Amino acid sequence: MSLSALPDYSFSNVAQLFGANCRTLSFRPEGAVFTTKRQQTYHYPWASFEPKLKHYRGSFFDTIILNWEDQRVRLNGVTKADVKSLIDDLYFHALMGNEAKILALYQQLTQIIEQGYIPHSKWLRLKSLLSPWADWFEMLPSMNKIPTTLKSPLTHLRFWQQSQVDNLDKYNQAVMDKHKQSHKTLFDNLELHPLTEKQRDACVVANDANLVLAGAGCGKTSVMLGRCAYLLESQQATADSILVLAFAKDAAHEMKSRLTERLPQANITVKTFHALALDIIKQVDGERPKVSKLASSDNAKQQFFKQKIAELLCERTSPDEDFRALFCEYCYAYVAWLGKLPENKHDAEVERLLAGKGGYKKLLSQLVELTMQYKNSLTDKSKHKSQTLQKLQKLADTDFAALTHEIVEVLLGYYQADLDERNELDFDEMIIQACDYVSNGQFNSPWLHILVDEFQDISQARASLVKQLQAQDADSKLFCVGDDWQAIYQFAGSDIAVTTRFSDYFGITSTLPLDTTFRFNDQISAVASKFVMANEEQLDKQITTHSKAKKACVQISYYQLADDQKKSNNKKSTKKASYEAASLPVNTLVTASVSKPVSKSSPANELLLEKKLSQLATGKQKDKKKVEDKGEGKGEGKQKSVLLLARFNFQLPDAKSLAALSLQYPQLDIKAMTVHSSKGQEADHVIVLAMEAGEHGFPCHKRRHPFAAILQPDLSGFPDAEERRLFYVALTRARQQVNLLCNKGKPSSFVEELLAGGYAVTVTK
Repeated sequence: MSLSALPDYSFSNVAQLFGANCRTLSFRPEGAVFTTKRQQTYHYPWASFEPKLKHYRGSFFDTIILNWEDQRVRLNGVTKADVKSLIDDLYFHALMGNEAKILALYQQLTQIIEQGYIPHSKWLRLKSLLSPWADWFEMLPSMNKIPTTLKSPLTHLRFWQQSQVDNLDKYNQAVMDKHKQSHKTLFDNLELHPLTEKQRDACVVANDANLVLAGAGCGKTSVMLGRCAYLLESQQATADSILVLAFAKDAAHEMKSRLTERLPQANITVKTFHALALDIIKQVDGERPKVSKLASSDNAKQQFFKQKIAELLCERTSPDEDFRALFCEYCYAYVAWLGKLPENKHDAEVERLLAGKGGYKKLLSQLVELTMQYKNSLTDKSKHKSQTLQKLQKLADTDFAALTHEIVEVLLGYYQADLDERNELDFDEMIIQACDYVSNGQFNSPWLHILVDEFQDISQARASLVKQLQAQDADSKLFCVGDDWQAIYQFAGSDIAVTTRFSDYFGITSTLPLDTTFRFNDQISAVASKFVMANEEQLDKQITTHSKAKKACVQISYYQLADDQKKSNNKKSTKKASYEAASLPVNTLVTASVSKPVSKSSPANELLLEKKLSQLATGKQKDKKKVEDKGEGKGEGKQKSVLLLARFNFQLPDAKSLAALSLQYPQLDIKAMTVHSSKGQEADHVIVLAMEAGEHGFPCHKRRHPFAAILQPDLSGFPDAEERRLFYVALTRARQQVNLLCNKGKPSSFVEELLAGGYAVTVTK
């Protein structure tokens, strides 16, 4: 027998006399070879060796029990002097037998690490890849003999197999810190001012799904620009692999302009959701889909439904011959719900409505909006929408909401039939069809980096499209920037839950705060943040400010209507009149009165407004004098910007009045808009008009149509949840100061809350 054939270990003859069965053990590259005292030979491969062995101590000899998958090997009769070295040798040779596999695993790990940031999905795949080696890594610290070539690989592999989320986070933060330093010049010079640390974190984060929660004025656009620039400079992306999504044409145009200005060589795709859907459908079908005029024109939509209802009321022999009876019943329920007429006048009012007179225009507008809402609810697969439909099915037939349901079912059928006949789509159907094309693989997304701006405004349908685009490639990254505190478009289909429960939709998420605002001061921030966070379902953010103020910058000023003014306004409010529409469409908040107020603002309110503008203008003159006294010409003649805000359009000065105010106070740059329209705007001073209680107050307490309330439930359960966010938007438009003009006779509950809640506000004359 050659020396190479000699066994590595021979068991004691004495032990065999006492029942030990194994005679020799040899270590081979492919496995272990055992011989018994009866000269039987057994081969066990290292590939199936299980490292968790059992060691039993005896009086004279020890026993080791080994496992090779389903094979159990009992080594009894091991001398106490040899047992430790035998176990060490077993591990050593088993590792050597698996050396190629271990090094291959280590190479895969190295390739992942060399890519830098490890997304959560890739980390889970890595842990899954290493899980068959978990027992080896658990036993590793107790091994005394480890092959030199495997010491470092095994240490690294063990770390990642046993790593927890906090280990991953620390590793990724280290990667991010390194990248921030490597691209410091870019982040220092991309914008007029260097990006903050939090902005830089947001630019370099690279998880599968990333949500940047940005407070008002915290530089969301700068982060979107920085993200694109960083991806290109670090060569993690090419321009054609980046998609930037915005909600409105103006926002998309502005983003495109900023990107072109900052990154002139990069042709990054910037689209609205509707433009994206059009392109997807066009690419799959080979032609651009026809977009219905009913989708793009509210007037066309109104006329379509007006004509269809008229036809249905006249054509007694139509398929919907019962529609007139149904519509008549609906009108009775509608008039009763309004509650403005005594019961003995209901018949006459219903006759006027059936004839297209009286308050028919308002009734029609409601039905159009409710029909579109209902249409969206049928295509929305979210949980609360299915619950909504279940509620509708349980309503009594005579219930006002149930009658509305029947009416909109009929109207929606004709609307859809018209689209089908013309082979046209509306905007919502475009999103849904595009989503289907992506999900079934008819459209292959070229984008590995999907950036969404103003994410808090997203709807369920748009969220589904984004999710399907990301799901097409395991390496795709989703980057969303938004602020749930500024989610104010539920009436348009936006769903705040997609933001507040982001990970439920898109999986494990890296959530990063942008918490330094460059717009307003600490005094405004303290009031606005505390107020919106009274609703605990809003995501917690600790906003810090770039500028500080020494005293309260939210002021409350009261105006009070004279008795004759109150009577005049009450008398006017009962007359039938039209006025400029409120910023919200009639779909979500429907007034309980048949008519709407005539006057755009009260004289008392106007006088107080002029007083505030005069104070601001006078303050400007004083500021100018200080500059002149110092001999500084810089800044002379610069106007203070003033933004007049109101909950509804009719509460604002009209164009003629605004022009007169601008002439009267040339020191001021005065603009006026609704709070909804002011999103994204800012000014030195903000004056919020008509802070009062009631249907047209702030918060708005218009009665909601019961059908709208079912279709768009307030899931938070917190009183005036969206109105609170709208008030936050109003407060945070101001750089220096906010003045709330409050009706003393019926003050806004928001103003009362500020005064009673210990907020940093002052009451001024």
